[in-house]
Amino acid sequence: MAPSETMLESAAYGRMRAANPSEFVPRSVFFTRDGGSGIDRRNSLWVKAALVYESITGLHVNDGAKPVATSLLLRLADACRSRIHAGQPPQTKISTAVSDVPKEMLEVNPGASPNGGNQLGKTADIPDEEGSDENKRVIDAIFLVVGFLRRLSKAAVGIRRDAVDEGFKSTHMQDIVTDVIKLENQLPLKLLLDVVDHVEGAIRGIAATPSSEFEELKKFLEGYKLGFTRATFFDDVVRPFCWYYSPFFNRQLPAAAAPPKVADGQLLDNVGDNSETAVRTLLDFLHDSVVPVVPRAASEKGTGGGKTSRMPTARELNRSGVRIAPGEDGRAAVEFDDTSAKLRLPALVYDFKLATVARNLLAREYEEQSKPVTRYFQMMNELVEEAADTRILRRAGAVRGGGTSGTEVHQLVKRIDGYATYPSVFMAMDVQIEKVRQFHDKRMQNFLVRYRPGVIWASSVAAVSVVAIVAARRNRG
Repeated sequence: MAPSETMLESAAYGRMRAANPSEFVPRSVFFTRDGGSGIDRRNSLWVKAALVYESITGLHVNDGAKPVATSLLLRLADACRSRIHAGQPPQTKISTAVSDVPKEMLEVNPGASPNGGNQLGKTADIPDEEGSDENKRVIDAIFLVVGFLRRLSKAAVGIRRDAVDEGFKSTHMQDIVTDVIKLENQLPLKLLLDVVDHVEGAIRGIAATPSSEFEELKKFLEGYKLGFTRATFFDDVVRPFCWYYSPFFNRQLPAAAAPPKVADGQLLDNVGDNSETAVRTLLDFLHDSVVPVVPRAASEKGTGGGKTSRMPTARELNRSGVRIAPGEDGRAAVEFDDTSAKLRLPALVYDFKLATVARNLLAREYEEQSKPVTRYFQMMNELVEEAADTRILRRAGAVRGGGTSGTEVHQLVKRIDGYATYPSVFMAMDVQIEKVRQFHDKRMQNFLVRYRPGVIWASSVAAVSVVAIVAARRNRG
């Protein structure tokens, strides 16, 4: 079972979800695990259908096209499921009368009123068009692969996160972006790859089937190309996804591997043969992408046995002569060189999705022994005691985005760290923080360093006094 699956069943996640529903509970896109109410699930189906329709045809979905878009997604899911399980008959009855659902509701529940309620004040049941849970999961996977990931991978070609954000600037699209990374909306890798394998054939199969319903879309269906395959899924999809969702800035996409491999070195062609790999999710891969790669020997060597030390604030480090610089690899790595007094920190990117990404990453590693992301945000909580500390980090490049006052980032870090587990240990980071602590304490033992502001003030006063005395004597002379 994947770590995200384990966490969903824990009481700790229930507490996190109750305290911060906006970061954990889907708003626009509900996957099979927790579809919400019937109305939520139906609205979610329309959202998925719209993005898939737009991806396949290049046409925007208006109210008139909504029934066709929904019918296309349902038909496509049925065809994909049949291809994934070759030889099994379709199990979903496709309903194309999407616009007639309110009428169907009244027929199912004679006491229902046109506004969705009934004479007893209860909400009317909505017919389930999506079929079995398995068919619903295929619908979710098609939305993710065809409707969202294809769009994201194409937008990420320019290697500019703000340019990708521009394509998701509407509130509606931003809700979809944040919903996709939430713990409750994770799909296993095997299902995503199965859809990648069969979706193009399923779309062309629909085009080849005589149907007046999709006659106007036939040319789009016949010419559709997904743009990536099972063999290129990691290079073309997973890496851009991790780069875009990472809480840390990285100028370059992760280096491509040939052939693409998963965490245990297994080729994607045989991913279904390994149960541990098959259930991994996009959130798992995002977590892997931000965890520093630490050689075993280095992680075991340590300083002081991996002591968990408090990081001085940014203002304290500035006073003791520590120079802060941004990291370059987009991982939660802290590096300190006591010779040059340079501290490298990952560059935290403040944007509309940071709070959601950070909290779900913390939840994902909540029950693990090593917690690199959690340890990073604990360190940031110590670094940014006040907004002035955030401004120092921003000038140094260790924080990107947010207002110039630093207040937004400061408040976000304080809120996120409130749900971290203490003490959280990540040996490689603890070693570097301890080195910073020792350097800082040693420097602060120097009188001139420790009382630098007072010394500078006293020196300035003394200098002004001497100048005034000399000037006064000259005037008397």
